[in-house]
Amino acid sequence: MQSIGERLEEARKRKGITVREAAEATKIRGDYINSFESNTFKINIPDIYTRGFLRSYASYLKLNVDKIITDYNAHLLGEGKSPRRDSREFFGRLELQQTPPTDEPNGANAPSDHNFKSATDATESVSILEKLNLEKDVAIKIAIAGTLALAVIITLVWGILAFMGSEEPSADTSLTPTPATTSPAANATTFTLIANDDVRVGIRQITGDIPIFEAPLPQGVEKELAATGSIRVTYSDAAALSIRIGTETYQMVQGKTSIRITPSDIFKKQAGAN
Repeated sequence: MQSIGERLEEARKRKGITVREAAEATKIRGDYINSFESNTFKINIPDIYTRGFLRSYASYLKLNVDKIITDYNAHLLGEGKSPRRDSREFFGRLELQQTPPTDEPNGANAPSDHNFKSATDATESVSILEKLNLEKDVAIKIAIAGTLALAVIITLVWGILAFMGSEEPSADTSLTPTPATTSPAANATTFTLIANDDVRVGIRQITGDIPIFEAPLPQGVEKELAATGSIRVTYSDAAALSIRIGTETYQMVQGKTSIRITPSDIFKKQAGAN
C-alpha cells in the first residue's frame, strides 16, 4: 500500500508539476511539500496547519482529501499520537475541542477527520501571508489615488491664483489721460481712484496683506492713494470705477469683481515708453 507521501509525489509528477510550481499555486512552502512527499509530517508547525496544508495540497492534486486525512490520522496513531486536538486559541482564532471521530470508512479502527473538516477548511484555506499581502496592496492603491487627487487639486488652485494675479486694467478710452498730480514717493507708488458712478471699492496691499482703503465712492469723487508692490482692487461695478496711474487712466475688467495690479510696474512701463 502506498504511503501518503508516495501518493502525493506520484500525483504531482503525473501532472508534470514541479515542487516550486505547486508551492506557488497552493501558497504552501516548498520545504513543507518536500516533507509531505517524504512522508515526514514533523515540520515544526501546529497540527492544525499541517492538516490544512495536507488538505490544500491533496485538493490541488485532485486526490481524495478525506482519504489523505484518514491516513494521516492513522499515521499519528502509529506514532503514538492522538489525532484529537485540544481546545486552544492560536493567532486570535478559537479552535473548539472536537469529539472523537465516529465515521469508519476503512474498518472499525480507522479514524476520521469529518468532525473538524469545516473548521480546518475555514482556518487554513487562506494563509495569513495572503491576507497581509492583500491589505498591503489595498493600502498602497489608496495612498497612490489620494496622492494623485491632492496633486490635481493643488495644480488647479495654483492655476486659478496665477490667472487672477496676472490681470491688469485695460485703458479707459472714455476718459482723457490727465497728468499725475502727485509724484510717487521713494518707496511707494501713488494712484487715484475715480468714481464714474456710485461704487464700493476695497484696496489691499498684497505684501503683508495690508488694508489700504475700503469705502463707497459717490459718483464724481476721486481718491488718491499710495502702495508698495502689488495691490488687490475689489469693486461692486467695473464700469463705475477707473484708476489713474502716472499719466494714464484705466478702467476695471468687466465680468470680474477684483483684479490684481502693480502700480509701480505700470508706472515704469509708462516711463520707458516715454
